[in-house]
Amino acid sequence: MSQRFGKIMQLGYVVHDLDAEVDHWTRVMGVGPFFVTGTVPYDTVTFRGAPCDAETRVAIASHDGMQIEIIQQTGGGASTFTEFLEATGGGLHHVCALTDDLEADIAAWAARGVDVLQGGMTKAKIPFAYMDTDPDNRGRVLELVQPSPGLLRFFDKIETTCAGWDGQTARIDL
Repeated sequence: MSQRFGKIMQLGYVVHDLDAEVDHWTRVMGVGPFFVTGTVPYDTVTFRGAPCDAETRVAIASHDGMQIEIIQQTGGGASTFTEFLEATGGGLHHVCALTDDLEADIAAWAARGVDVLQGGMTKAKIPFAYMDTDPDNRGRVLELVQPSPGLLRFFDKIETTCAGWDGQTARIDL
């Protein structure tokens, strides 16, 4: 069985203060602008197999084809994000790869003994799964996302906007 998965296209950071991180990435690292959401609208989410009510804000930018995602949990109970923050204080949490068939990939990982840590569906009907690939909370979680055509268009917009960034505008609020 292949041990491979799709191309890593995103580095995901879980933090206490999204706004401070956006400021750091734009001012110090020279990455931007960040597309910043309000509360992400989820349809269903589970964490370790139980219903999860985590509320999150997300900011995404791209640097030469690699997305930088910043996640702040703003409400709700236990999640992969609260668990990671408690264990580490924050930082690189996951890498993300896109998939054409999330259910098949989840089954392949399960056959290798790796379950879904947290997963579900957004209100925009985009399925995702954070795989339980990092029991030590060392920034090695694999997120798999099955993108819709609309999400791919949004990712293209992020890439195009960031490639032409003037270095001034730090964020675009969605």
